[in-house]
Amino acid sequence: MNDTSRTYEVQQHYATLRHLATRGSFQAKYATVSWFGWLIGHLNLQTEMDVLDVGCGPGWIWRSQVDRLPNDLRLSLIDASPGMIEEVSANLATVEKIEVVSAKVADAIDLPHLDETFDAVLLLHVLYHVEDPRLALREARRVLRPGGQVFVSTNALENMRELHSIGAKAFGGRPVDPGAAMFSLDDAEQFVGELFDDVRRIDLTDTMTCTDPEDAVMFLLSCPPGISAPEAQQRHLAKLMREESDSLQGRLTTTRRNGLIVGTKAQ
Repeated sequence: MNDTSRTYEVQQHYATLRHLATRGSFQAKYATVSWFGWLIGHLNLQTEMDVLDVGCGPGWIWRSQVDRLPNDLRLSLIDASPGMIEEVSANLATVEKIEVVSAKVADAIDLPHLDETFDAVLLLHVLYHVEDPRLALREARRVLRPGGQVFVSTNALENMRELHSIGAKAFGGRPVDPGAAMFSLDDAEQFVGELFDDVRRIDLTDTMTCTDPEDAVMFLLSCPPGISAPEAQQRHLAKLMREESDSLQGRLTTTRRNGLIVGTKAQ
């Protein structure tokens, strides 16, 4: 897939909140650990920091964790989707702790910012959408001040393997997380280590028990390749998921495996 087709795919996927909201609803219903709560505890945010959120989406992390944010956070936002920039601008308009410096449609591999502008750059579950993650990380390093930190989150290949294995039976392909297949937590650790110092990896493992097979079906249909699956494959998926759920007495357990890589730009 070339840069143009990858960008088009991302813009189509995130033109609206539909797919992202479906995945978020599944996590909210079944997760025992809040992803946003866990994440905000590891971002080392301080008062009056200049922070760049690359691939910001609708900004749910900022709004949901506002009570844990430092005062006077200066936040710059970019996303490849105009729809997400509209959403995040609306969501953060009334968050008093945050000064939204800018919110722009832009590409992670060509950041519209000057060198050494930010204290922290966040790339949270975004680099599997980027054709060249190394170039995006070089751009992050360019706009970071010396001593600034990059925060990269993504999924492990084994993330929610139980569900993706059923998806592979319906859609074909590998029984692995589709995002991690393009850019996994191991990849993130390697790539960040090539460009940054003091690299740390923080893993999150959370076992979730899904009690409604329809929720699991909708989750898989909100991810590639389910997003574009024909009706026959969707029906097959629903049948497989019901059978699996019934065999487990209605308690379909899956394990979320993702995490965060932190790197520091040398002084």
